[in-house]
Amino acid sequence: MLKPPIAQDPEDVISPTERWLPLSVKLALYTWVGVIFFQAATAFAEYHPGQPWPAMLSVLRTFTFLPIHEAGHLIFIFFGKSLHYLGGSFWQIMFPLLWFIIAVRQRSHVAPFPLFWVGENMMDVSLYMRDAPVRQLPLLGGHTAGHDWFNLFSMWNMMDDAGLFADIFYYCGIIICLAAIVGGTILAARSFPHPPYALPAPISISSTDVESSLEEALEKKQRTSPE
Repeated sequence: MLKPPIAQDPEDVISPTERWLPLSVKLALYTWVGVIFFQAATAFAEYHPGQPWPAMLSVLRTFTFLPIHEAGHLIFIFFGKSLHYLGGSFWQIMFPLLWFIIAVRQRSHVAPFPLFWVGENMMDVSLYMRDAPVRQLPLLGGHTAGHDWFNLFSMWNMMDDAGLFADIFYYCGIIICLAAIVGGTILAARSFPHPPYALPAPISISSTDVESSLEEALEKKQRTSPE
């Protein structure tokens, strides 16, 4: 037998503003992410010397991904030359991947957002790989001898495969980015028809109420106890 639904106090239901605002913010966020994706997919397909990066993408690379990349070199500096060269690109991808794993374990709707940056950084690394044979990318410090993927492919005797690895990372990054954008939008839309309810206000109890309750309990006990 089905139980009738429990009626909710109108004061306990969140307001329309509190329902629409999170959805609007999420949709705006993934719209912005979509713009970044388009810029990244275009810029990271092939490097054109002298052509400036899109403004938002350039800011993100300079003030977010570049520090993370360099931090990877510092983390792996004591683990040999190969890992030192590889550490920058590895940490650039692993950092948002760890964020994504934590969000998934917490069942957070934020999870698609760090997943997007996993794919975006894979595309970024793919351009670095593709540039290894020609070394045209401007590097921090300006010395082409510090080109991570030129050194790695040279050490591994795989310079002829630089384009293949770049394509794998580039197209995997595109797939991951698209999955993150679509997944984030779907999660935002699915959470809207089932809004949470406002938490009930805490019950305040004064010391007078407590004393009265104790006195009543003592009197009742005295009346019911045998003589």
